[in-house]
Amino acid sequence: MPTGYPIVDRAIAAHGGEDRYLRIGAMDLAWTFRGTMFKLRLREGQLRGLRAHIETDQPRVTITGYPGPDATAVFTPSRVEIDRPGGQPSVLLDPRRAFRSPRTILWWTDLEMLYFAGYVLWNYAQLPFLLLQPGLEFRSAGTTSRGGESWDKVAVTFPEGFPTHSPRQTFYLSRLARGARYIHGYTDVSGLKIPSRIEIKLGAWGESYVPWPSLGYVDLDDVTVVSTG
Repeated sequence: MPTGYPIVDRAIAAHGGEDRYLRIGAMDLAWTFRGTMFKLRLREGQLRGLRAHIETDQPRVTITGYPGPDATAVFTPSRVEIDRPGGQPSVLLDPRRAFRSPRTILWWTDLEMLYFAGYVLWNYAQLPFLLLQPGLEFRSAGTTSRGGESWDKVAVTFPEGFPTHSPRQTFYLSRLARGARYIHGYTDVSGLKIPSRIEIKLGAWGESYVPWPSLGYVDLDDVTVVSTG
């Protein structure tokens, strides 16, 4: 059902509409993470051209080829797991807790990287339809001007335990109904506009950000959707 928040509902309609989106149960796609934040962790070469199966009705992502060609990795908010042929699965429970360690500023284990990749893919591939998830709270945050456009701002509070970057985020929605979060391209898939390139910036004071270098890019390619029937 619509969120009841006109700015959000307008953006969802412009990206293909709630009815069309709710007719899919999953997305299959190829993905690549690249850029400074992954190079610094010596991970960039490991995060190129992998496949993911993203379930849209629950936070669950299955990745093939990570962290090695024969491995299969599964993300959920409370548990991440890596399976390799002939071996015991590697499991991390309550994976978000691991990021409280100062070590994770510079280095992540395979399972920690899996947690990050899983929730990033689950969030970003579904923008702006992610805002249809239950339990979200919306608040108008005014407008801002960027590049000659006026963007409406919506402050969103996510419920406890929701797998995302931060429990409180601000989304910028153009009056032309294009997405924000520095989405540089879209793919049209079965009438839905799915982000294809998302740039990650380092935030600075207020609404500003550090223009260079970018922290990284998330590329989503070869997207297909799985219908619920």
